[in-house]
Order: sequence, then C-alpha cells, then structure tokens
Amino acid sequence: MITAIREVRRAKSMTLEDVARACVPPTTAQTIGRLETGTRTVSVGWLNRIA
Repeated sequence: MITAIREVRRAKSMTLEDVARACVPPTTAQTIGRLETGTRTVSVGWLNRIA
C-alpha cells in the first residue's frame, strides 16, 4: 500500500504538495510523505481523503 500511493502520485505527475492540497480536508505535504514512507499508518479514512 505504501508504495502504491507513491506510484499513483508519480504516475499522475503530482507533487506531495499537490496531493496534500487535493485532500478533503487539505493536509500537509509532510503528512503525505509520512503516509508514503510508512511513518504514519494508512487508514481507510486517509485513503478516502486522498482519493
């Protein structure tokens, strides 16, 4: 799952900041980076926010 988030982001040519701003509600690029690296747990709630 961790690498899947990064792969999709890169495939869409989005930066961490782009994804963070697209979240509802918006979050920070740092948080998206933590989700991608596994520093923060990816929950269903986070997947819904990113989707």
